Amino acid sequence: MNKVLRRSRRVRETPCSSCASSAAEPCLACQLQPENYVAVKDVWLDHRDDSLRIPESAPVEWAMVDLPDTVVARWDAAQGQWQSCREDYDGVAPLMRFLWLEITTHCPHQCRHCYLGNRLNRGHAPLSMIDAGLEAAKPWCPTEIVLSGGEPTMHPRFLAILQQSLDAAPGVRVLTNGWTQRAEVVRALAHPRISVEIPLLGNETVHDWMTQTPRSYARIRRSLALYVNAGVHVTLTTTVTRQTLPTLPDLRALAQELGIVFAPTPLSPQGRAADHWEDLRVIS
Repeated sequence: MNKVLRRSRRVRETPCSSCASSAAEPCLACQLQPENYVAVKDVWLDHRDDSLRIPESAPVEWAMVDLPDTVVARWDAAQGQWQSCREDYDGVAPLMRFLWLEITTHCPHQCRHCYLGNRLNRGHAPLSMIDAGLEAAKPWCPTEIVLSGGEPTMHPRFLAILQQSLDAAPGVRVLTNGWTQRAEVVRALAHPRISVEIPLLGNETVHDWMTQTPRSYARIRRSLALYVNAGVHVTLTTTVTRQTLPTLPDLRALAQELGIVFAPTPLSPQGRAADHWEDLRVIS
């Protein structure tokens, strides 16, 4: 999965040359040019700012992010505490602060653009570390906990972590590929303070090629219907690549059919995406 921090609203300072003549806002393809921007919630940041790229030296990586700023603290597993990444932290909570917690590197997919790179399938975050991280984060007053992976539902203590996260912040966002269809997990995700993001990487042919997992498209389509019917607050996402770009209208139509938000994001040169950059990047 391509992990970038963002919400569905998009902001673009100026249209690219191909859209310069348009009186309206730039077309979707131009808004999502991966060479220039990485999406961070409601803010577009220049790719030259690499502060949000996840190092590949650790099995899991945690960050604390302010809006409209970037990373303000990272978790020091050896010290068991959050280490400030900026000198001007004054202890005052911003309008939006969220914790990005990779709780596992395990995933049933082998995505060509996976940001984990060689950290994929290297292990789970220990529950004791998650306990410590959430407890130590309380003085920072996070407004949202983002549970990421890998595939977070593959953590053997996922339901306990989900409840701990609800206890630690007003909102919880789960970045899942929708692989799990376990009834107890779906029920838990239907909590009113939980939002879920599920990607479809194009149509069946493109999605299964991107994930390198046969029949994954069919499974995720079933999961989308299952989650929505169960009352889970779902956002449909996709990563915009050369292969997925032509399928965006169909994905948007699917989201409308399901009554959910569609939020495409640009490809970011992290992990495997960097290795396959020339094959995946959108060419204007």
